[in-house]
Amino acid sequence: MAAITLDIKSELPKAIRWTDAMTKQLPFAIAKAMTESAKKAQVALKAQTPRYVDRPTPWTMNSTFVRFASPKKLEAWVGFKDFASKGTAAAKYLQPMIAGGARRQKSSERQLVASGVLPSGSFIVPTGVTPLKYNGYGNLSGGTYTQVLSRLKALGEQGYTANVSGSKRSQGKRSQRDYFAGRPGSLPLGIYARLGKKPKGTGGPGSVKGGRPVTSNLPRGFHTVFYVTRQPLYMAKFPVPKILDNTYRNTFGPNLRSALERELAYQARKA
Repeated sequence: MAAITLDIKSELPKAIRWTDAMTKQLPFAIAKAMTESAKKAQVALKAQTPRYVDRPTPWTMNSTFVRFASPKKLEAWVGFKDFASKGTAAAKYLQPMIAGGARRQKSSERQLVASGVLPSGSFIVPTGVTPLKYNGYGNLSGGTYTQVLSRLKALGEQGYTANVSGSKRSQGKRSQRDYFAGRPGSLPLGIYARLGKKPKGTGGPGSVKGGRPVTSNLPRGFHTVFYVTRQPLYMAKFPVPKILDNTYRNTFGPNLRSALERELAYQARKA
């Protein structure tokens, strides 16, 4: 989140009866108030996320964090995590929506370019049509990307064979659904899915054994499953700093008053 500077003097409740003991406990009260306000900001961020992110996944919703303040370090942090044990961190994934700008290439796109399947600088956008339909959150699963990459040989020979066993059933499924990158007919460059059983053929030079020549037209039906585009540019539409700033500022004063009043009551009981 963006840095927030507060004038502590203006935040101190004027009605508090100040003592030397209160002065010593002030850093603890401030740290407590900062932490409580950061927690409130996290709640507000999670509540507002669905307004700006279409059908956010549980992974996105659970990627917010709060780092508590301490008396020795009066800093509290709240936002989206910028690290992840697997895949892309939420902060990096959401950055174009928060600050605007160009989207980074995903690992799948880098692999497609590195393997020569797509030209340099290519980005892919799923179409959500059969056979690669979106899930309930409007996304494709990681397994789906892996399957497509392996069929396109973008994962190397090991990845290419990883998803297809030697069984007749698996080989049959593979023959009925395959993927290729190209410009069939007058269509633009994209990644397409062949659908239906492979027709029988006579073989010959440049052909698949027992099937059609690989350079022939497409006698089977096919769907566009990924558009190939230039680097997408995003306008900033997710005002994370504003959400956090407003919630933090609106709650810090009352939280500080409560913390000081609790400390004052404690000191009174001791006396």
